[in-house]
Amino acid sequence: MSVRPRTRDDWQRMEAQWLAPYACPSASAHCTRRYQESEHAYRAAFQRDRDRIIHSRAFRRLKHKRQVFLITEGDHFRTRLTHTLEVAQISRTIGRALGLNEDLLEAIALGHDLGHTPFGHLGETVLDEILQGNAALSGAAAFGPQGGFKHNYQSLRIVDALEMKYEFPGLNLTAPVREGILKHTRLKRGQIHYHDLDLTGLFFDLDHSTTVEGQVVAIADEVAQRTHDFEDGIRAELVTPDEIRDLEIVQQLEAQTGLRSLLGKSLYLYCNRLISALINLLVSDLIAQSLRTLERFQEEKARHHFVDEDIIHFSPELDAVQNQLNKFIYQRIIFHPEMRKTDEEAGEVLRSLFRVYYEEHALLPTTTSFFAGMLPAMSADERPRRIADFIAGMTD
Repeated sequence: MSVRPRTRDDWQRMEAQWLAPYACPSASAHCTRRYQESEHAYRAAFQRDRDRIIHSRAFRRLKHKRQVFLITEGDHFRTRLTHTLEVAQISRTIGRALGLNEDLLEAIALGHDLGHTPFGHLGETVLDEILQGNAALSGAAAFGPQGGFKHNYQSLRIVDALEMKYEFPGLNLTAPVREGILKHTRLKRGQIHYHDLDLTGLFFDLDHSTTVEGQVVAIADEVAQRTHDFEDGIRAELVTPDEIRDLEIVQQLEAQTGLRSLLGKSLYLYCNRLISALINLLVSDLIAQSLRTLERFQEEKARHHFVDEDIIHFSPELDAVQNQLNKFIYQRIIFHPEMRKTDEEAGEVLRSLFRVYYEEHALLPTTTSFFAGMLPAMSADERPRRIADFIAGMTD
């Protein structure tokens, strides 16, 4: 029996046998990189993209960035890194059932939040206000609109320009991965504009990803947010068991499972089983509904790989109750008075940092190679975006 290494060609042949007709194969992806480079001997294009993201500095920084709760508030609350890993796991589970390219799913999922700011979505809001010209910054830090800030655009900016490990800017990822990263959340075209982003081949006129894999990651991100922000809010005792049990989706789960019997025994175990059952319900519904939609799409359009409509979503019945859950999470957890107090303090920190760095750019660390010697030569119009890059890359 001869033993030999499996090559990239072997893997691509396996994909041809295993992937569903609507999945995105890796064979044609390498040519979509922005800079020419040789293919790898035993890693397919999306595997290489995934590995580059994992080994990036921006990925490592996610471990010290807040999801909902500050990392100083407890060892078991999610960070942006654990959230990212959970999105990747949920994406792979859905993708495996649908016959999708798991390497592409994983690459998009691992890269989708690289551009997130410190202090969660609050940081994103503050930087957007500043770069829209709407923040009250005194002194020299007064400038016109700069195109705003949004973490999905920033994630693309990181993988395209800010990471510096090669002779070319960024990580030189394939277009399907870059598109999935950009479109994992809303584009807000009329409000957000990064003038130096290269959107070639990303079908920017479409709101959704043109790969099924990209659409799966976008909704897996929602599943992870719904369930794990919910769990962290319960653990932090921001909501009571009675409030939780008033939710229609929780009542459904109690009726379908043995959850109710755990209430008198262990609230801790009840919460664990509730979150597990909730993830299973959402993922199972997504798979079933998506299979129906994909079958219709294939019959009507007989198109492979390129998807020009939004086809990955919940069933209408479940969508209504999961939207109720999402509203509950925002009202009772995300906007809880304790969380708002933390947000106010964090917002002032970010505004102060921006103002100081804008007025005294020599304070930027010289060890930060991307900025060393660069800011003094920049025009006043260029400086705000560069400072936003630096602050967005900070940890809590």
